[in-house]
Amino acid sequence: MRAELRPASRPEAREAQRPRRLWRLAAAAAALALGAANAYFVKYAAVHALFHPPSDVRFNLYGDPQIEGDAKLAREPTTGRYDLLVNDYYLRHVYRATLAAFEPHYAVTMGDLFSSQWVSAREHALRVARFRWITGEADAQPAAATAKDGAVQPLPARGAHEYLHLAGNHDIGYGSETRPFHIRRFADSFGPLNMHWAVEVAGHRHHFAVVNAMNLDPTRHAHFRNETWRFVRGLARRRAEQPDVPLALFLHIPLSKPAGVCVESPVSRHTDDGFVRYQDYLSPAASAYLLHCLAPTLVLNGHDHAGCVATHAVRPRAEHPAALGASGRALHAAPDLCAMDLDELDRFRPEIERFAADTVAAPAPGAAPRLVVEATVRSTMGAYDGATGILDIAARRAAPLEPRVHTSAHGFALDPGRGWFTYRYREIRLGNHLVVRALAIVNVVAAAAAPAVLLLCRRRPP
Repeated sequence: MRAELRPASRPEAREAQRPRRLWRLAAAAAALALGAANAYFVKYAAVHALFHPPSDVRFNLYGDPQIEGDAKLAREPTTGRYDLLVNDYYLRHVYRATLAAFEPHYAVTMGDLFSSQWVSAREHALRVARFRWITGEADAQPAAATAKDGAVQPLPARGAHEYLHLAGNHDIGYGSETRPFHIRRFADSFGPLNMHWAVEVAGHRHHFAVVNAMNLDPTRHAHFRNETWRFVRGLARRRAEQPDVPLALFLHIPLSKPAGVCVESPVSRHTDDGFVRYQDYLSPAASAYLLHCLAPTLVLNGHDHAGCVATHAVRPRAEHPAALGASGRALHAAPDLCAMDLDELDRFRPEIERFAADTVAAPAPGAAPRLVVEATVRSTMGAYDGATGILDIAARRAAPLEPRVHTSAHGFALDPGRGWFTYRYREIRLGNHLVVRALAIVNVVAAAAAPAVLLLCRRRPP
């Protein structure tokens, strides 16, 4: 006699279905988490831009991308090709996403576009083409570049930003390394190394200047340094005529600062014949001249990949004037420094450095100096999270108040208390390139495993 099959009781059926429910819940949670991670990766800049306040002038700042090329392929023939491909697409996404989300008037790369200045003409041309593809210059319709000769220029339209590129040590070399072909091919590809211009917002003028910081300190080819200082001294004369017009100064190498203010320390090395072989910061003498004689409100630079925000308190006169050698002269105040030519700046360098130490320092309680905020833009490389600096300049609608400045490790808000502009700077990041690579691998694995997971979740229990 055959035994009858007894149907499973309701509790037994629920128990049998529990693993399938757990699989479904786990699959749904994983899909949601993966979807959220991918959505943030694609739209991270738009998310940061959602509550970003409006401004009258906006700069997107990109620090030291340092794209590699043939040398990496020679060292790592297989993995190097993969790394270059991933890096190019990563940087392209950083540039494209932030440009689309923030719609700046200017997109500025702060120097070190490439990883080395010692590349052949062919390799340089290949990297220029890759870099323009990365930034969008190759296939976008950017604002037409105009000569930056000090004239007042109309702002580029939002969404039709103008690209500007600074020269860094990996583009043209430090002072001991710069050769004529470095300068020539950079200028041919990206425009002048020194330039300045002005814009008018709400009837008020603002000045901007880019200075070739690589040749401010001792340079083997003296004419490059002479050319840079002719530009700087001409700019100083113009600033003396228009002291009330604020200036934002763009450099590659940061200004001199004491150790501990930023990640990098004030390290400088020279060749036996006195030319710069390496420097984390500009010399104190060059920094003092820029701060006193150009009187910038803001200084923006790159070079230190970790990024930094610092504030300089600039006092017009020294409490203890420096005697200039046996000349009988003394360095009392900024006009004494600004009147020096390049030979005097070199000859009296120790005295100028003492003057700088006496007149440029971190803000002190109770002091009323002129405050200069310096932002070093964090590198946009994947190892530094694909950072982008967003600088906003807004024309104030009321009379100036007391000076106010708030700084953090990744941004600042500044009201200088004079003039008609206020400033904000913030840093946004995509994420470390290793995390992004891991996300790509998870996407591939998830796509491959999806059919099996769906089948498992739909299969009926026996």
